[in-house]
Amino acid sequence: MKKLVLTMLTGMMMLGAMAQNGKFTVSGSYKGLGDSVRIFLVDANGEMLVQESRAIAGDQLDMTFDLNDAGMLYVLGLVDGHLSAENGFSIPALPGEHAVIEGAGDDYTLGGSQFYCDYHEASQLIDAPQKAARAFMKECQNKFSLGVPEEEINKEFEEKYPALQQALADAVLGYVKAHPDADASAMLLADLGDDADHIKEGAALLTERARNSVAANMYKGILASIEKEQASQSIQEGLEGNLAPDFTLNDINGKPLTLSSLRGKWLILDFWGSWCGWCIKGMPKMKEYYAKYQDKLEILGVDCNDTVEKWKAAVAKHEIPWLHVYWDKENGDNPVDMYGVRGFPTKVVINPEGEIAKIIVGEDPAFYDYLDEVLK
Repeated sequence: MKKLVLTMLTGMMMLGAMAQNGKFTVSGSYKGLGDSVRIFLVDANGEMLVQESRAIAGDQLDMTFDLNDAGMLYVLGLVDGHLSAENGFSIPALPGEHAVIEGAGDDYTLGGSQFYCDYHEASQLIDAPQKAARAFMKECQNKFSLGVPEEEINKEFEEKYPALQQALADAVLGYVKAHPDADASAMLLADLGDDADHIKEGAALLTERARNSVAANMYKGILASIEKEQASQSIQEGLEGNLAPDFTLNDINGKPLTLSSLRGKWLILDFWGSWCGWCIKGMPKMKEYYAKYQDKLEILGVDCNDTVEKWKAAVAKHEIPWLHVYWDKENGDNPVDMYGVRGFPTKVVINPEGEIAKIIVGEDPAFYDYLDEVLK
């Protein structure tokens, strides 16, 4: 986590008075962002509230957002024309609060209203174990990208990560136990990520007021997400070997296309979106295999979480040659729930008889090995 240090007391007092219900404000100066930033504001349920670019002058921050629930604010600068998480910051967001930032990189100060004063103290205490856990995760990801066998990475992860996770949990729970009525304690539980058991343990330490605070919605949202993922995983485990659930969605020409009409060939059901970096990175390899096995294989792309315009533009831009349908959240069938989709891309391999042979989440090289196995 970014190192959080307290700003000057006078500034906090003045800015704290500016906070107002339904508004979340950020000010100060953060060096290295350039002359424009990309802003993402996500609420406690993972819904994107704000996604926009803004020009800034002289590293000065002056942002106000309408906000009625807890969330996370991500402010990213540009490096060589690309967004960089290393060239920006992320902070929790609460309605009625004001954050003040001064500095650059990991060495910046965070102050403002009382919530941020408390959150600074809490963040300092969990900084070391959180950095250690994140560094290890990054190390595992780097090994995967370098081609280290997945079994070897998983073995190392199982051996080392539990101790790192426990160290972080001990730091978080120690602060919560000492400050059971603080909104910062409720917010801090979200830093435990997908560690549901420790989140629940921490929530039990909070006072009733803190458990019912807006800040508590962050960890509640995480718990709800974990429960949904577990339900989705259960759905997927029950699908393999069974007939693929049928659905009908409109294709790129606006005509209805029914999944079961594609039986007779092997079929890849590809859940993707133009916003999904790994989905786009995987397109060249998908095209290669589509051409390699075109006499035996069909692909049906199911676009998710895009506007119709962005979907069609992405298909044209990336010259994606297979069939496409659009998932309309408001109308028609919902294949995302039918197939327990919990990450993107998700690829569902369906045999010529319409039965689900395999489900792979993420852009995994093992997917192409599997296609070679069943199609060669």
